[in-house]
Amino acid sequence: MYKKNITVKETFELGVKNHQKKNFETAGNLYKEILKTNPNHFGSIFYLGSLLVQTKRFNSAKSLLQKAIQIKTNYAPAYSNLGGALKELGEYEEAIEHCQKAIQIDPNYADAYNNLGASLKELGELQKAVDSYQKAIQIQPNFEDAHINLSAVFQQMGDIHEAIKCYQKLNQIQSNLGNAYSNLGGLYVVLGDTQKAASSYQNALKYEPDNLVFYYHLIDLNKEILNLNLKNKIARIINDSNCTKKNLAYGNFLLSKYAQKEKNYKKEFDNLIKGHQYYFETQEEKHKKQLKYWLNELPNIKELFDFNKSKKEIKKINHKIKPIFIVGVPRCGSTLVEKIIASGVNYIPTGEETAIISSFVNRKLLKKQSLNFEIENFRIKLYEMYKQKRLIQEDNDFTFTDKTLDNFFYTGFIKEIFPHAKVINCKRSAIASIISILQNNLPDVPWAHNLEHIFKYFDIYYRTIEKYKRIFPNFIYELELEKLVKDPENESKKLMKFCDLPWDKKCLEFYKRKDLISRTTSNLQIRKPIYKHSEKKYLPYKQFLKEYGDKYSWYN
Repeated sequence: MYKKNITVKETFELGVKNHQKKNFETAGNLYKEILKTNPNHFGSIFYLGSLLVQTKRFNSAKSLLQKAIQIKTNYAPAYSNLGGALKELGEYEEAIEHCQKAIQIDPNYADAYNNLGASLKELGELQKAVDSYQKAIQIQPNFEDAHINLSAVFQQMGDIHEAIKCYQKLNQIQSNLGNAYSNLGGLYVVLGDTQKAASSYQNALKYEPDNLVFYYHLIDLNKEILNLNLKNKIARIINDSNCTKKNLAYGNFLLSKYAQKEKNYKKEFDNLIKGHQYYFETQEEKHKKQLKYWLNELPNIKELFDFNKSKKEIKKINHKIKPIFIVGVPRCGSTLVEKIIASGVNYIPTGEETAIISSFVNRKLLKKQSLNFEIENFRIKLYEMYKQKRLIQEDNDFTFTDKTLDNFFYTGFIKEIFPHAKVINCKRSAIASIISILQNNLPDVPWAHNLEHIFKYFDIYYRTIEKYKRIFPNFIYELELEKLVKDPENESKKLMKFCDLPWDKKCLEFYKRKDLISRTTSNLQIRKPIYKHSEKKYLPYKQFLKEYGDKYSWYN
């Protein structure tokens, strides 16, 4: 790797050169070699910590960067990078403190503002996040990550057009950014502009022709590219010894589409399982931590079920709020239900997956704070968070939808915080949802990449819903997708009646809306009328799920 008589300075410089070239393994080994004999060598500690952030090993990065700021107490990049690692570990308040310290040391350090914005976004402080990203861009106009992150916040705030402007501006500054064009394509899909979306993905491929993620998204818009030439290209890319985990994941996802087309269900299923395994490994440390929370910790928090009634009077500011929460598991028809509700004679703002309550409760639980105290304060904070997303509007009678599916965990909390809330549980046959989850990669759902995890999560969902139905009779409305598809008019009328909203034929003509926006994996499907489809199409896959399904009564 290097000569035995090489000096520490030369070894370090060689490590930095490899680091800049993204030869992370070589760079890391060189930094570690220095630390064997010089355990307090600041440069090696800082650069190795920063390298570990880049390679998504955040716990190890945290330890090293904490040591770095102990050695050099006034080095802004160390505080900023530590803030970045802490954000990925879900320690948002601590991340903010370190980013602010970096800014205090160096007010013109763009990275610190970018990392600060990331944690503010996670805490629901969206306008503050916007301000931080804009400050980073003001300092460094060609800061790619800041433009991308700013776009993501605008998207979360429901301002898709502003989100698009961020990428258009970035592409004017740097015209060779494949990811920028790909993300821009995703935003056009949200708006339903498939022509511009396809063009953006094709532009992305001009700069990164071997990036299989771009092909994966483009195929949804243009099935014709699923040809032999692309199949051969996929094989060449994934068989290369230097193939990235992400390309291995999306290569298998793409190959599953070929197998599906050929009705080779076993091959399709095997490709999907491989693809999800590789995708999980792209962010393994982060996914494992999130898995522990969703599958082991959250379901066992008794406080969520034994919620004590607050005796404090509800303040007028929140008294009229009437949110409609749509819960369930992914691929259960929730997007369709939300669009039906929002397309009647009354305009209803749609939140889609806000994640407001889940992230709010998560932070309280991480700090070991009780949910039974400060109820009034919680109401005000949640009110402000929904308001930042432009969902709370007097013109709409303070009614809006939140389609964060995992909100079923917080039914008791929702009932206490929002006394006038409605909860709709979307149901679909388990096999249909499970296979659809596998066929549609859900990148931000940690349990959706492994069958054992999927079945465990589904079991938690079924048990939790049943428990809340016993605790709060008649509070949860159950809507079955199969019934809705079979008899849309009658089922949608019953749905709207539960929501205390007038039914109109427009409810079933949501696909005609020119302002229809969807950030979900169903964004292309909901631009078509409701059509009858047979759940039997999932039966060929049942044999592959038998060893898991036999363990659960709800599956059979």
